[in-house]
Amino acid sequence: MPTIRKILVPVDFSDASRSAASYAIELAQQLAPADASVSVDVLHAWQLAGFATPTSELAKDTERQLRAELEAFVDGLGAKVPVRSHLRLGVPYQEIVQAAKDYESDLVIMGTTGKSGLEHFLVGSVAERVVRAAPVPVLTVRSSAR
Repeated sequence: MPTIRKILVPVDFSDASRSAASYAIELAQQLAPADASVSVDVLHAWQLAGFATPTSELAKDTERQLRAELEAFVDGLGAKVPVRSHLRLGVPYQEIVQAAKDYESDLVIMGTTGKSGLEHFLVGSVAERVVRAAPVPVLTVRSSAR
């Protein structure tokens, strides 16, 4: 059985991502007694509006707001294992896949609402793209909130 020491949890601040983060924390806390080095990386990946540049005031303001929201999200988890928060600018699924490599994650746990049909076709699924491209196993946690 593979060893899980680093869990990556991509979040978008939705109920689905909160469920996934809670699940990841619970799993990490269960694994921690056997391996004290278990940790969780919580990641929010975001894209700029088409008319903004990374150095624009809009981008800087958005990043400050997202960083505060991410810190509040992480603080609300009440984790008893090490948790690091990360904010990355770029195409979300690409940033998640790259983060799994960069942070040497053993597992990605992410939320999904289980979209299907036309809704799935129109908006796509970040989780589905991550499942297809991730270098490590991906566990999706389905939320009943839609």
